[in-house]
Amino acid sequence: MDDGLHNGNDPPLSDRTDASTESKGSSGHEVGAPLPTAGIASLSHWSFLMSLVVPPAVLVLPLVLLFTVGKEDRFVAENAKEALNLLIASAIAAMCFALLIIVVIGAFMLVALSICLIVFPIIAAVQTMSSTESTPVYRYPLIFRLIT
Repeated sequence: MDDGLHNGNDPPLSDRTDASTESKGSSGHEVGAPLPTAGIASLSHWSFLMSLVVPPAVLVLPLVLLFTVGKEDRFVAENAKEALNLLIASAIAAMCFALLIIVVIGAFMLVALSICLIVFPIIAAVQTMSSTESTPVYRYPLIFRLIT
């Protein structure tokens, strides 16, 4: 007997699972959805581009995020630490490359470093903004990590 509520191809309503209850992660939001703090965490990476207008932003913004929101949210803290590690590694590399200007190759290396400091933070910020609960924190290539 057909009650007209479903056709033969669809399972009856009683056999369907509620998508909102099965796709919740351990933190209470949907598993495939971006993390609610992903936008805040990406600010650490965007600070490198913000520093073109406001130079102290590259240091101040990750530190503020680390010591405020980062105390409660591990994802924000890890992204802030990664941005600070990039800042430290690039400052040390820039000093070494500045010394190598005497040998001419330092100028080319400083240009390459400048390009990397524009491209890598953009990649990191975009990947951070689309991070889900199962996505690992973006790690910058070619740097050492003093802040863990």
